[in-house]
Amino acid sequence: MNPFKKAAIIGCGGIATNLAPALSRIMDVVLFDGDKYEPKNVSRQFPALKSTENKAKTLASLIKEHTLHNVEFVESFVKCSSEATKDAWKDVDLIIGCVDNNASRRILIEIAEDLEICCILGGNEHEEGEAHCFIPDVYNPLLHHAFPDTEPAPWACNSDKQIDKHPQTPLANIMASSAIFHIILSLQKVMSPMNAIVHSRLEPLSSTFSRAKNILADIGNVPEAAAPVELTQEVSSQ
Repeated sequence: MNPFKKAAIIGCGGIATNLAPALSRIMDVVLFDGDKYEPKNVSRQFPALKSTENKAKTLASLIKEHTLHNVEFVESFVKCSSEATKDAWKDVDLIIGCVDNNASRRILIEIAEDLEICCILGGNEHEEGEAHCFIPDVYNPLLHHAFPDTEPAPWACNSDKQIDKHPQTPLANIMASSAIFHIILSLQKVMSPMNAIVHSRLEPLSSTFSRAKNILADIGNVPEAAAPVELTQEVSSQ
């Protein structure tokens, strides 16, 4: 059984358009975004092909017809942690940040901390997609990675200089979405309980992992007989 019942997806751009349709098949979702789709972004944001309306509303309308779960939307940005008291946040037990700036990512972690729920932060640059997971009282990515507002900011596309040098690509958005799903699936296993390797970063030929054993130990619901999963990677040329 899936431990998460309802996810709040913040930001409905390139990452969310890959993530939300699949995620809505396994849980309820509520989409947040105050922006509109632009035709210039159609290569990585498919709803822009036929709409220039609000992103959250448009994406919700597109996926509602193809899921058995409830899909809600809020046509506004999440600007402060106090917004989590509003009705749209009712029953949310997972936050997923698909935003393009670090100020918003810090706000989402504050909300997750207040609600005592997990928060996954996804982002991408030209050739890279990645995700970090906040688990209350267990792991806070802000303590291990810099999330500055100034350049060079990890995965931020809110700088004209960065956009010109490292434009976002469809593949990078898909990679970030995949990294988010890796974490969700790993958290499911932890809550089952089972072993888990939590992917926190994806690169062309390798991945780095968070401290899965420590997370499992801190959560404390893994059977003593369980042993850590070891992953090996073989690269062969043909």
